Amino acid sequence: MKKSLIALAALAATASFAQSSVTIKGTFDPSLVTQKNTYGNGNSVSQTNLQNSRQGTSQVTFFGTEDLGGGLKASFLIENDFHAGQAISSTNLFSGVGGELFVGLSNNFGSVKIGAANTPTLFAQASANPFGTKTGSGFGAMNAGKVRNSNSFVFSATPVAGLTLNAAYAAKTNADANPSTAVTAVAAVTDLGFTYVNGPLAVGYTNYKVEGAGSALDNTLNNAYLTYDLGVAKLGAGYYTEKNGAAASASVVSGFTDSKAYNFGLWVPMGAVTLMANYAKKDDKATANNDRTVTAVGAKYELSKRTSLYGRYVTDKTVGTVNNAAAAKSTYTILGLQHNF
Repeated sequence: MKKSLIALAALAATASFAQSSVTIKGTFDPSLVTQKNTYGNGNSVSQTNLQNSRQGTSQVTFFGTEDLGGGLKASFLIENDFHAGQAISSTNLFSGVGGELFVGLSNNFGSVKIGAANTPTLFAQASANPFGTKTGSGFGAMNAGKVRNSNSFVFSATPVAGLTLNAAYAAKTNADANPSTAVTAVAAVTDLGFTYVNGPLAVGYTNYKVEGAGSALDNTLNNAYLTYDLGVAKLGAGYYTEKNGAAASASVVSGFTDSKAYNFGLWVPMGAVTLMANYAKKDDKATANNDRTVTAVGAKYELSKRTSLYGRYVTDKTVGTVNNAAAAKSTYTILGLQHNF
């Protein structure tokens, strides 16, 4: 009887484990980069060194799922970023800086992620060009480069006829100087949007709003993208606006933002090689009037399903009120090796 109970317990444990799984995956992405910065006073400086995450993001990720029954599933994700070109130390091994982190639930209606999951706007800003969020994409230059927010909820509905609705919210934190460790004000964020996929066509839009905290300005970003796969080539286009609204404090007059930007992207697959290009331009309507242009061409060679070589040449030029501390023009020559596991 005792042996039978042990056997049943072992069988139950096996059945339980069969309903859950944990996957470990990651990326190494070091690259040799020559960067030349030309400044507003005419001075220029060049550097050549080993840099990190120019095509992918060097990281180790733990992802787990559990089947709760009735179509309900639980999941978690922990992404730990690191610098693939530096010796291991306490400051760069599994730093967690910028890594995605969440626990979530999903069913036939969609999924909700709690923690610091990627925002809908991140997907919209990265989809219109072949370089995603990396050098040459214009990410963070043409748009505000929104990636994820702490203490947030991210919801994605199950696609219906190719249409997926997405929403994210991060609550506001009020400043509190009373505790021995003061609490800093953090703005509330809402991020609403959709994606639509129909065969070779993909379209998306997000509206990202930041409620000014303390003396900060309210801020609104609109992001739209479209891609179309012709088979022999894939075309992409993006459009972005960013503008400050009412100030949280009437005394605030600096830090105003008002800009519009667009980009055109191109992917050309040729067997194991993919040729890529992107052109992005920003019209800055604020006082500084720092208009910006990013141009990039590159290629990726797939050595296998997990390993690729890549090269890229990028120019990033700013025209406007540029002081000596800001580069008026930067050029990048990049040669990298990416391995996924």
